[in-house]
Amino acid sequence: MTEKLLAALFGLVVAFGLASVDALAQSESKTMKIQDYPGVGNMLVRVAISKGYCDRHGIKCELSMIPNAPLGAQALLAKNIDVAVLAPEVQMSAIIKGAKIRAVAGAFSLVPVSLVIRNELPTPNVGKGYPAFMQDLVGKKIGVPVRGGAGEFQFVAMLQNAGYSADNVSFVAVGAPNTGYPALISGQVDAVWSFEPTGTMCEFLNTCREIWRAATAPEPKEITAMNGAGVLFVFRQDDIDQKPDVVEAFVETARDAEAFMQNAANFDDVAKIANNYFKFDLPNGEGLMTATLRRGLPGYKVSISRPALKAAADYMYETKQITAPFDYTTLIYDKAP
Repeated sequence: MTEKLLAALFGLVVAFGLASVDALAQSESKTMKIQDYPGVGNMLVRVAISKGYCDRHGIKCELSMIPNAPLGAQALLAKNIDVAVLAPEVQMSAIIKGAKIRAVAGAFSLVPVSLVIRNELPTPNVGKGYPAFMQDLVGKKIGVPVRGGAGEFQFVAMLQNAGYSADNVSFVAVGAPNTGYPALISGQVDAVWSFEPTGTMCEFLNTCREIWRAATAPEPKEITAMNGAGVLFVFRQDDIDQKPDVVEAFVETARDAEAFMQNAANFDDVAKIANNYFKFDLPNGEGLMTATLRRGLPGYKVSISRPALKAAADYMYETKQITAPFDYTTLIYDKAP
């Protein structure tokens, strides 16, 4: 009797232990660390967390502030985060180096960059539009978020399309908009190529001038053709293979957030969420956040344009920033929206 009792107890302990381990593994598999950015940041996920959409789909979303895409890619590959928020060019560069990563949804469909200049910078050709205004920037210091990132790739394409080369300017890494904007205003650089809210800051505060914006500019086509796949939610391939249910839950969570954000009746709530996550240390910072959201709202879409991805791969090769043609289909999960 004693032996049978011990055996039964042992069986319960083993079963309970295995169940606990399995439950723990399942819990860990559904906790997702996702890259965030300073400023307006990763709004689809900020909204998803605030409105309970992550919980609704059985995942736990945790944001991790990483200020640029190359660092996000590194963190993803090091497994410090589960989802990076990358421009296609950065994802492409990582894949070329051997990274096995895929985009599962869009984080922001429009190319979110602006070219802004100091108010006092002489620009006789700005009124003529692109490519004429590039002449005004020859010999100038151009701020980009990080060297070797999408901002530098895109500006080099702008230069080459206008008949110049990367050697005609000096690139300076100025970080995210919260550090790039002060670098511009203080005169450390002459112009800044950066993501929002840089352009909105200039317009809202009247302290600098936005002379080009990717979301609305007609040319160069090398850059504007990427609208539709501006910024992507990127997973490691092994997670896509091993946790397809989690990938699907994440995509559905992002869809819910998109639907909420695109409902005009919810705009004030979205602005409140944005201001709860990040405060601009500037006059009327909440107003600046609201203006930035209004400007960027059309871009908060999860669908990814395949032609836009192809445009990214094509321009990177045509401008010799990659050495061989790139198969754009390797950037994207086959079930991505």
